[in-house]
Amino acid sequence: MLQNFMTQWLYISDYDTALDQAFISKAKINGVDLEQRYIAVVLSGDQRRMPEHRLALNLDAKRRIYVLSVEGVQPFLDALSPDIFAGVGGAHFDISTGIKEALFAVLLTNEFERVVIFNRVGYLYDLVKSDLVYPNVAAYYERIDDETWLTFWEYVQHMSSTKETACLMLVHPKTIVYRLNKICATTGLNPKQGVDLLPLIVTYVRKQTACFENLVNELQSLSDSLLPRDKVD
Repeated sequence: MLQNFMTQWLYISDYDTALDQAFISKAKINGVDLEQRYIAVVLSGDQRRMPEHRLALNLDAKRRIYVLSVEGVQPFLDALSPDIFAGVGGAHFDISTGIKEALFAVLLTNEFERVVIFNRVGYLYDLVKSDLVYPNVAAYYERIDDETWLTFWEYVQHMSSTKETACLMLVHPKTIVYRLNKICATTGLNPKQGVDLLPLIVTYVRKQTACFENLVNELQSLSDSLLPRDKVD
């Protein structure tokens, strides 16, 4: 992995610093076309089972950042080990933005959705960051088991189809109904009624992405660790 080059690229992206000739030359040597948009992918899981790639950067012990060409993303995802989770950002010149998108997306992966694309969940980012507050739902969140919340999430993702959710989770449709009713009995909000969905969705996504800001801070620390005099080898 080109850890130092990636850190330099991230630094330039974060602080919008001018590209000097030394970095441009280094980018060309490493096969990076700075006039093209790239897509960030964040993998989560056992790093020993993650693919090696030149444009990669370890964020922490279980997450690795990759920067890929637009056409290289799908083959990369297709080759992943089935026990690895992936968040995929949008196509950007600014890799910092793409990495943050991928970080948010990877936090919404689960055993049934091992790849989450930010463009499909980006609206949730705005909801999570909004002033919407549902303290009553949050207070009851821990009283509901993870399997039931995951059932709710997949129910929402599959357009409130009990049959499709049951097929995905390999359970009887009545099991899906039972779990949704459990949420209703605990929170007073019915997942099968559109008016009650927003508080449940916002609360679930906030819980799932609770560590997002910490991960962004880790990313920022990588960028900040690069002093201006060290930007180019």
